[in-house]
Amino acid sequence: MRAVEVAPDRRLVCIERDDPAPGPGQALVQVAACGICGSDLHFRDVPELFPAGTVPGHELSGRVLALGPEASGDWAIGDRVCVLPFGQCGECELCATGNEQVCLHAVPNGVGLGTGRPGGYAERLIVDARMLFALPDAVSDRAGTLVEPLAVAVRAVSACATPPDASVLVLGAGPIGLLTALVLRERGYERAAVYSRNPGRAQRARALGLAPVTLDELRAAVPGTEPACVFDCAGTPESAGLAVELLRPLGRLMLVGLSLAPLSLPAPPIVLKELQIRGIIAYRRAEFSAAIDLLAAGRIPVDELVTATWPLERAEEAFQALTVRGDGGGDGEPLKILLAP
Repeated sequence: MRAVEVAPDRRLVCIERDDPAPGPGQALVQVAACGICGSDLHFRDVPELFPAGTVPGHELSGRVLALGPEASGDWAIGDRVCVLPFGQCGECELCATGNEQVCLHAVPNGVGLGTGRPGGYAERLIVDARMLFALPDAVSDRAGTLVEPLAVAVRAVSACATPPDASVLVLGAGPIGLLTALVLRERGYERAAVYSRNPGRAQRARALGLAPVTLDELRAAVPGTEPACVFDCAGTPESAGLAVELLRPLGRLMLVGLSLAPLSLPAPPIVLKELQIRGIIAYRRAEFSAAIDLLAAGRIPVDELVTATWPLERAEEAFQALTVRGDGGGDGEPLKILLAP
């Protein structure tokens, strides 16, 4: 089968691999499409996260092609599925108490996450049967690739502990930022704004019916109208510092975008305003299901978010398009690229 792996020189190359076979409790999935995540773009240049030989890809949809022993109870050959890529064990204390999103086994046993098992930039992959979620007919294969990033947004909004009548702000208008803003809208947050320093992405947010704001407008907010919660979806030291600056007293900073650089945050405003800071990267199974429901209900504008589908052989070109051009705003500028076998 064809698969895309990280070469020793960090390029993405399409190679031939042996067809995998599912073991006990596992399923073989024929990949329909797999989205390129921002973490993929960042991690591919870090050998400790994506060693040579890694097959990335964790935002995927497909069909069940084969089932191993003990995996046939709930699934049948041909079932349309998406995959929860974190390999949560379901047995540890964290999983037992409903906190499976921070299960210590999730990443090492996950798929396409670098240090776990091969991911979805391939024709086929092996997953644990418990990672499978059914895709209803109302969710296309293309839309199914958004379940995973949408689940991150659902988790972030669910965990923010901020009432819907409060002022909230999303920093960054990439895929995760836009999805977070869309979930906020669906959850009734009428005072949700989006800030992007990229004019093209701010324009895209406006086209989606969201409320982009300028930095001058944010800094001109009168006391009492500052955001009670900021979702930092840009994932940079600068965006986290801006969030600390803009938050009102007792505000919450949700770190949704993952910065690989250290965050040098000023202590005085954090201490004096008694700010709370919380990280978000994974989600609970219920939130993964909630993402499927949002897509099935047509509440997420898939066609405006997924801007291109390219073959596996163009993986390196796709990464370059998203990092070098990377505007995601104007005509022809990619926001979300899918790789399809």
